Amino acid sequence: MTPQNNSNSGLACPKIGSFNCNGMGNPIKRNLVLNWLKNKPEKIICLQETHSTPQVEREWKNSWDGEIIFNHGTSNSTGIALLVKPDASNLTIINHRSISQGRATLVEIEYDSLKLCLVNVYCPNNDDVSFLENIFLETLSRSRDDQIIFVGDWNTVLNNMLDKQGGSATHANSRCQNFLNDCISDYGFSDIFRLNRGAEARVFTHFNKKYKTQSRLDFFLIQDSLVNLPVCDTEISHGYKSDHSYISLSLQGSTIAHGKGYWKINNSHLLDQNFINEIKKIIHNTKEDSFDSYRGLWDVIKIKIKQFGMTFGKKKKKEITMKKEKLKKDIEDCKND
Repeated sequence: MTPQNNSNSGLACPKIGSFNCNGMGNPIKRNLVLNWLKNKPEKIICLQETHSTPQVEREWKNSWDGEIIFNHGTSNSTGIALLVKPDASNLTIINHRSISQGRATLVEIEYDSLKLCLVNVYCPNNDDVSFLENIFLETLSRSRDDQIIFVGDWNTVLNNMLDKQGGSATHANSRCQNFLNDCISDYGFSDIFRLNRGAEARVFTHFNKKYKTQSRLDFFLIQDSLVNLPVCDTEISHGYKSDHSYISLSLQGSTIAHGKGYWKINNSHLLDQNFINEIKKIIHNTKEDSFDSYRGLWDVIKIKIKQFGMTFGKKKKKEITMKKEKLKKDIEDCKND
């Protein structure tokens, strides 16, 4: 997909918020939460776990002055919604559709001359990779030329060491975790919070008092072409009547047309002992060379790791493709027997 090229370097972009509200079937809670959200600066707010049904749409609309895009669940589970503030005058909803009932909605937006695709996600808590595969397939296979932003409650973390605390050392939904890290690397997306805050920031968005665990389950995945905007940042703030935090994304500037973008390591490779051993060898062997400064040594190490990482990734991807093809052939052979 070719990034949108906007000539206006001062282009303003809508601020986007996201919040797992832990159910808003109760009309008193619904009104309190919607009034709380009205005071947020974000023009677009994605909600997860709304517990909304067609029967209560009118009640929602009576409590919210702007547009609402519903994707209903049941009165006691799932459901997502996208709220648009009434003062979002430069924002136009071009198209929207449900990818998964009560779980994922794709919304195509124009804000001034900027084209965005916003995907609101509420992942099942069952390590269902097929759910994520369908979301990425539906989003990436479109012909529209726009900038893609995924946001929501993913019910997994991207990094076990940085994004969770308490309980098991690894998150239960590990297959979804690996799939998301592969998509980030393969399709050019960034976890903007981790990219901006680095490894020092251990901030969480979900708190389980019963099991005494904390996790960063809620986050934005944005297309790499948006990362280089003059303003591109995300915040985590307190929630309201929920065990989830509120997250927000601020964008301002214009995207720049470029090639494939910068390389990022595929975090799933760090689970492969062969990869780790080779990285250790690179560092050890490079240290044996002569350098004028530690900075020069570090720059060379990074270049060598990048070169090896790209080669390793291509080889790994080829091996996985071959395994999939063999499995398909085996299944077809079984059907024909």
